[in-house]
Amino acid sequence: MKIFIAKLPYQYQEADITELFATYGEVSSVNLIMDRETGRSKCYAFVEMPNDDEAQNAITNLDEKQILDKAIAVSQAKEKTDRPSGGGGYGGGGGGGYSRGGNSGGGGYRGGNSGGGGGGGYNRDKSSGGGSYRDKGNGGGGSYRDRGNNKGNSDY
Repeated sequence: MKIFIAKLPYQYQEADITELFATYGEVSSVNLIMDRETGRSKCYAFVEMPNDDEAQNAITNLDEKQILDKAIAVSQAKEKTDRPSGGGGYGGGGGGGYSRGGNSGGGGYRGGNSGGGGGGGYNRDKSSGGGSYRDKGNGGGGSYRDRGNNKGNSDY
């Protein structure tokens, strides 16, 4: 069973988490989530325990347990669900991101023609929706561009 742990103290390391959960049974893996830029803990982790009864016992006994003056939150991890397009980032529709080549509506790191709403981002070539960083082309609002027509406001 996969277990989610939140509100961990910053000083806690994977070994500390393993030791905490090993009291209740076999721990097959621990994944402490770290911030890529700072290298500091994001104060949450995932633990996998092969025996569901032991995992449930650990959840019951460790949820709201005080560790270094912090009450941790422990629960069964929810399965990842596919997020619909529209949130930016890789392949997303709306929101900011990097769009490369082709016509695009903003957001996402995309290689060809793709839709999606406006929103900030970096777009190279052709036209784009609102708020983007682009090299050329006609565009919507709030964009950074070197050449082309801008129909929006607040050029950078």
